[in-house]
Amino acid sequence: MEERPGQEEIKLDQNQDLYRVLIETSRELICLHDPEGIYLYVNPIIETLTGFKPGELLGRDPYDFIHPDDRQRIRTDSHNPAKEGRPTVATQYRFLKKDGDYVWFQTLTQPIRNKEGKVTHLNTTSRDVTDQVQLTESLQQEKKFSSIMSELAKVGAWESNIETGILYWSSEIYKILERDPSLGIDRDTVYQKYSYPEDLEKLKENNLRVYQKGETYSVEHRMVTETGRVIWVRTQGKPAYSDGRIVGVYGAMQDITLSKLVEEEIRLSEKKFSEAFHSSGNGIILLDRNGHFLELNQSFAKMLGYEPDELLFKSFQDITYPEDLNIGAEAFRKIINGERDSAQFAKRYLHKKGHIVWVFITGVAVRKDSGELMFIVSQIQDISRKRILENILREKNARLRSVGTHLKERISQLEEFNQIVSHNMRSPIGNISTLVKFLEEAETEKERVEYMDYLKTTSDQLLTTLNEIVEVIKIRQSPKVVSEEILFESVFSRVKAMFLGQILEYEAEIIADFSESPSIIYPQVYLESIFLNLLSNSLKYRCESPHPVIRFKTYWSHGNHILEVQDNGLGIDLNKHGDQIFKLHKRFHRNTEGRGLGLFMTKNQIESLGGEIHVESTPGQGSKFIIHLSKANEFTI
Repeated sequence: MEERPGQEEIKLDQNQDLYRVLIETSRELICLHDPEGIYLYVNPIIETLTGFKPGELLGRDPYDFIHPDDRQRIRTDSHNPAKEGRPTVATQYRFLKKDGDYVWFQTLTQPIRNKEGKVTHLNTTSRDVTDQVQLTESLQQEKKFSSIMSELAKVGAWESNIETGILYWSSEIYKILERDPSLGIDRDTVYQKYSYPEDLEKLKENNLRVYQKGETYSVEHRMVTETGRVIWVRTQGKPAYSDGRIVGVYGAMQDITLSKLVEEEIRLSEKKFSEAFHSSGNGIILLDRNGHFLELNQSFAKMLGYEPDELLFKSFQDITYPEDLNIGAEAFRKIINGERDSAQFAKRYLHKKGHIVWVFITGVAVRKDSGELMFIVSQIQDISRKRILENILREKNARLRSVGTHLKERISQLEEFNQIVSHNMRSPIGNISTLVKFLEEAETEKERVEYMDYLKTTSDQLLTTLNEIVEVIKIRQSPKVVSEEILFESVFSRVKAMFLGQILEYEAEIIADFSESPSIIYPQVYLESIFLNLLSNSLKYRCESPHPVIRFKTYWSHGNHILEVQDNGLGIDLNKHGDQIFKLHKRFHRNTEGRGLGLFMTKNQIESLGGEIHVESTPGQGSKFIIHLSKANEFTI
């Protein structure tokens, strides 16, 4: 008969079953290792925690699954002490999962001894602490960031309990005020040692209002550091409540010394710019990217005859002379697009009263650090007087060049005149001398009469030449003839009457238009001579067909009084005779009578009064004489 188990054996089997159930259903990882750590038993939860089945770990070394960075720490802090039978502490480490990720385990290793006290096995109990580790890491990161932010922003926290009298400073406030944290801090020390005397009452008043009225505050004030430096801080305070009553104040303190210094530098810079802007003798304007005025100084407004407020509603295009709108436009476009930072150019503005103001503009772009255009500051210099002087100088230079040319012409005329005098006078005088000799040697009365006739004729020719020369000399050397206001129509009518017979004979059409300039202050005898010679010339050198048409008209051009005489006569080949047309005794049409004296005399009369005469002519199509009657100026000689 089989022996039935005793009560103690039955109880032991029941306990072993119970332990097995408890181990195999445990939510914690329970393992049995040999002293070197090799897995001998692993409970089923391992598959839930790591993806490995228990059988995949049996016989394996745990260090194959522990993160390389954690192996030595585990061996030193836990494995070796347990293997030697010493007490151990729970350690955290990363354990490889089947999918390649890691799970954080917190493991307690305990030695198992035999009856002799020798460590024969190791028992480990582990639990998943991944969420806890990640939360701890997150909190540590937040704390690290907070510390960095406080250090970078130089912001510290503080709290004062009015019931206990305890004042707390964060490490950053100790650092700001250069105080050793081990010394601690109290309210009296803050007020007596670190508060700037002139700002102490302001700080106390703000704290008092928090205590009494619960008002929050934010105030900038000065403090003195441990080494005696004066710094600027911004202190914020809020009431701290307990059971509905104020028990203290807490807040933050930030070192704003650097920003205060920057603010002060900016303020001084703005003050200097403002003083330079408003007290400058030159115009200064600030323009936006659309060309609208942002700000302008009094000098600029005064330059254009406006009040500053009037110009603020205009753009620079509104005050620019229309023909100059495109000047500087391309430079302005490049400044806006960032292709260049400055530009200089001259242009014209319109004064409020309508006249032109010449200005020289220097524009400079002011940009943000990002390169974005903030505004354009332009300095405007009034150069109107300079422009006027430049124009006067250019005009005087032009006149000097004209005078130089005129002088050359005069010298040429004088040389020519000398040649005429010497030639025209030498021939008849030599002829007279010869005739006198012949007369003295004449043997008969008939010869003496004949030589006397020759002598008389030659003498008359010499006298005529002398009279002509004297007349020219009078004109050139005595221009102080009396000038008076005379009507062109009146003088021309008298001259026209002198040629009435020829006009009728040649069926000439004479057209006179003096409406644009009916009168002139001029020597009447000269004007009459000019009309006479030009009308005589046109009739003399007329075409046979069609009938002569001669036009006289007067007008103003660029400040000059112009007389224009045009005919449809024979004309002159200027390419061939252009340099001879106004010279003495020069004639260009052999079939007509004349001595070549009229145009020579006319030119001398006109030039003696500072005028000029020009001719345009084409053979067979007529001639046009253009006479500048009043071109006299300070350079006239």
